[in-house]
Amino acid sequence: MTPNSNNRFKVLVVDDDPSVLSCYRRLLGRSGYETHTEACPRNVLGKKSDLVQKVDLILLDYKMPEMDGLSLLAELRRRECRARCILISAFLNEEVRAQAKLLGVDRVLEKPVDVDLLRGALTDLLPASLPPAGQGS
Repeated sequence: MTPNSNNRFKVLVVDDDPSVLSCYRRLLGRSGYETHTEACPRNVLGKKSDLVQKVDLILLDYKMPEMDGLSLLAELRRRECRARCILISAFLNEEVRAQAKLLGVDRVLEKPVDVDLLRGALTDLLPASLPPAGQGS
């Protein structure tokens, strides 16, 4: 997968907790990703719908007040969003895992999130950036 623009992969983080969004923004930014955050899943379907088509990966919380993460992802898939996805939840069970698999979730991580596992998942799914032109494989 190649980044959409600027040789940096775009990651959208959707989580209803502002402190969690801040932590992800710092972590992902330090790792070289262009990071966008949203606390309200409905905004992702509304005012941020254009952004969704440009992101390479969505880091998605499962349990949110207005709409759960898998319902959001189902609607995004219906709208032809093909971004990679990591689902994060403290409420995992076999039903959630099965639904995540059907929606094309690439990784499912449990809360509290192990930062090394998250970094590993991100590295597996998207490198932080591409080498400058002429220096790649």
